[in-house]
Amino acid sequence: MNKQLNQENLKLLSSVLIITILQIGIFNNMNIFNLINPSFYLLILILYRTTFDRTLFILLGFFIGLLIDLTAQTYGSHTIATITICFSRELLEKYSFGVNANLPKPMISGTTLINRLFFFISIIFIHQLIYFSLVFFSFSFIGTIIFYTLLNSIVSFIVIWVTTKIFYEKKR
Repeated sequence: MNKQLNQENLKLLSSVLIITILQIGIFNNMNIFNLINPSFYLLILILYRTTFDRTLFILLGFFIGLLIDLTAQTYGSHTIATITICFSRELLEKYSFGVNANLPKPMISGTTLINRLFFFISIIFIHQLIYFSLVFFSFSFIGTIIFYTLLNSIVSFIVIWVTTKIFYEKKR
C-alpha cells in the first residue's frame, strides 16, 4: 500500500513538472493571432485524483499558478484563477458526475462522455473567465473579456481533450 502510494505521488509529481514545463516553454509562447494562448496546465487541475489530499491540491494549484504568473508576468491572475478552481473543483465534480463523483475510479475512463465534457468545459471556462476578468479588470471591457474567454476556452479545451485521449485514456 505504502509503495503504491509513493509510486502514485511520484507519478503525480512528474506529470505536474512535465505539464508545467510544457506550459512555460511552449504554450506561454504560443500566441495564436495575438489573441489565443492555451492554458495547458489546467490538465493538472482536471486530472488530479480526488483520493489525494485536498490541501495538497490547493497548494499545488497555488504554486503552479504562481510559477506561471512569474514567467508570464501576469501579476497573480493565473494564481487567483487556479486557486478558485482548486476550491470549487469538488462542487464542479459533484455537479458534473452526480453520485459517481464519490467513486474512487479515475474520472477519465469511468464516466460518460457528456459528464466528462461538462467537467472539462466548466473548469476551463470558469478559469479563463476569472483570468481575463482580472487581466482586463474593467466593466468597459466586458465584451473583450467574453471574447477572449470563449476563444481561449475553446483552444484550451481542444488541446487538453486531445492530450487526455492520447496519453491518459486506457486502450480498450
